[in-house]
Amino acid sequence: MTTIRFKVFPYKLGSQSAKVLAQGLNVLRVKPTYDARRRDVIINWGNSKPSAILYASHDLNKHEAIALACNKLKTFNKLNGLGFEHIPDYTIHKEEAIEWLQNRDKVYCRQTLTGHSGHGILIADTVNSLVNAPLYTKATRHKYEFRVHVFKGEVIDVQQKKRRVDFTGPSTGIRNHSNGYIYARSDIDVPQILLSSSIQAVSLLGLDFGAVDVGYRERDNRVFIFEINTAPGLVGTTLDKYVNTFKEYLKCLNL
Repeated sequence: MTTIRFKVFPYKLGSQSAKVLAQGLNVLRVKPTYDARRRDVIINWGNSKPSAILYASHDLNKHEAIALACNKLKTFNKLNGLGFEHIPDYTIHKEEAIEWLQNRDKVYCRQTLTGHSGHGILIADTVNSLVNAPLYTKATRHKYEFRVHVFKGEVIDVQQKKRRVDFTGPSTGIRNHSNGYIYARSDIDVPQILLSSSIQAVSLLGLDFGAVDVGYRERDNRVFIFEINTAPGLVGTTLDKYVNTFKEYLKCLNL
């Protein structure tokens, strides 16, 4: 019997998360020119480009699904087209964004469709501050924000974005590391709808795994999927959970 083994196929060889994942699994990272064997299971780590090495049905995360996930407009269009309700209001039309502002809603001008960690976002609260962008989203006025890690229909880790108590910088409305936010696990309350919606979003995009950035508005129990990361940062407990999850999956394939 041929033993199945992993290979990690990163979106770039310099990816630190791909490197530590491969080290944790004790496997190789491969380039697009790699000649895959029948016994290989390719973990596609955020690579949206077509590649001949991704051909087996048990490879994880096809490039087509990643191409959807890494583009915010494609993500929202796909989910909206499938009747998925847990996304923010969005538009590509500046005129509609102006109407939101006139109704006293803030608008997130997403100047790049493939940015992450808040890159390329400008928050407008007046018509004069609105800029040209390929995508606008209406502020959801949520209080809590989480990252939900999903693998094959199951949640393997949940973190909440919390601001560091020692951070003294201004509040910009964008919750990322530069603005003092970290991922926390202790003392968090995770609504069930947050988990089920994250699982559904990953499945609807055709992904095997993904890290879902999602907001929660407590007053009406609403959740809002903002993006799904297919090459998330991995450190500490999150790295351990990914490594253990992939190892358990490989055991099942080798039975």
